[in-house]
Amino acid sequence: MAVEIPEYKWTTYEADHVANAPAWTQPVDSHGNKLKPIIRCNCGAWCGIGLHHVHADGTVTASFFHSKGTNYAIGESPEGCGWHVFLKLAGYAGGDFPGVPNG
Repeated sequence: MAVEIPEYKWTTYEADHVANAPAWTQPVDSHGNKLKPIIRCNCGAWCGIGLHHVHADGTVTASFFHSKGTNYAIGESPEGCGWHVFLKLAGYAGGDFPGVPNG
């Protein structure tokens, strides 16, 4: 079963890193084009999900795993907390973003 996480509305940098409050937001480029969403992990760290597919309905495949390590090509991070869940982005209407191998 997927964990549904809410959209995050940016406020300040300090408030953005909050543990036990997973969320998502969708950045835009300098032309206003929507980019693939990013995830605030349960530990409070913001994580890209380049290897994942974000479906038009907000379902994220494969599962999200904030893995601890230094193999950045597969999404590891020295700050990884081990949170491993299937995600659904609540209220998502930002388009379909397939996963991109190695990033």
